[in-house]
Amino acid sequence: METTLPLKLTRRPVLVVDDVLENRILLQALLERAGYRVLLAENGPMAMDLIERQRPDLVILDFVMPGMDGAEVARRLRSHRQTAEIPILMLTSSRLQDHIEAAFAAGANDYINTPVDRRILEARVDAALHAADDRRMVRSMARAVRDHEKVLHEIAEATRVQRSRLPSLPLKRGRWRIGGGLLPCRFIGGDVFDLMPGMRGSQILSLIDVPGSGLAAALVAATVSSQLRALVRTHDLAEAMKLLNLQLSWERASQYSSIGVVELNQHRAVVINAGLPPISLVSEGGCCERIEGSGLPPGLVGRAEYEPCELLLQPGDRLVLMSNGLTDPFGRFDEVRHCLKELGLLAKTFFMDVPTSDRLVERMRQMLQGAGALDRDDATLITAELCA
Repeated sequence: METTLPLKLTRRPVLVVDDVLENRILLQALLERAGYRVLLAENGPMAMDLIERQRPDLVILDFVMPGMDGAEVARRLRSHRQTAEIPILMLTSSRLQDHIEAAFAAGANDYINTPVDRRILEARVDAALHAADDRRMVRSMARAVRDHEKVLHEIAEATRVQRSRLPSLPLKRGRWRIGGGLLPCRFIGGDVFDLMPGMRGSQILSLIDVPGSGLAAALVAATVSSQLRALVRTHDLAEAMKLLNLQLSWERASQYSSIGVVELNQHRAVVINAGLPPISLVSEGGCCERIEGSGLPPGLVGRAEYEPCELLLQPGDRLVLMSNGLTDPFGRFDEVRHCLKELGLLAKTFFMDVPTSDRLVERMRQMLQGAGALDRDDATLITAELCA
């Protein structure tokens, strides 16, 4: 029966450079006893070659060697970016201050007097390695902080760009008064809305909800919104949604998109709901109609049809679209009545009660906070009211 032996832990490599064989043998024995893997070089050129090929964690250099001495090896190591941070301990038989200063000036981190004391050797090697590890950790943390700050800057810039592309609400287009608000669960998310020109002078109101949050979802949402904007200029809603689905399926996007679109005419609205919670028609202070499934969310399957729902509206009637970030916290995907009531959308005076997007977003925040669901998902609501 075969047995699997445990992997041997890799010992930290230490290079000993000394032209005297006896010194190399002694240092090798002491360092291996302390648990290090020892590399040996008898002169400066051999040391440089070993360092280039094996990159030891620490170098112990004899200060006095024929040809390229220890000081020259140290200076060369410090002059190259790849080896500049390797800790160097200089071996010297001299205790004169000038010699010790010369060792430090050449680039040594510390020195060891010969003959070598085992305890001092182990302590100096251990201290030099720990100091080098600490320096690497500090640099790594500094890089991480810089990278983090860069990411935050990029997120802030992406957030600014995303919000600058959203229509400034409330606004009026023809006989329609349009309001709404977006509450991202983080800095930036996968919910976007738009108001765009359609065929024959109509206006197209859209709400797009990409699953997830963050930059990836925001990028998908921006792409889908741009594609939809281009399609509704030259195709009716059902055909535009069908073509959008084909484009997203062909691109093999990693995420599908739930979309609600409403074509606003003089007193008529054409509605397609592809994956959003029910789109509501509010009339006379109550929800009188719900438009649920008109087709699958674009990008989910390769071929899909979209059935438009045509509505005739009276002045004061209001259409409401919302993403599932508003409905899911209340137990059901299609739980729109609770949101309509809590946000004041059943009131005839809604646009007077909530005159700005900021006021609506604050109501949305309070509602979600009360349900313990704040920051779980992006939450968006758009409403269009037919004026007299």
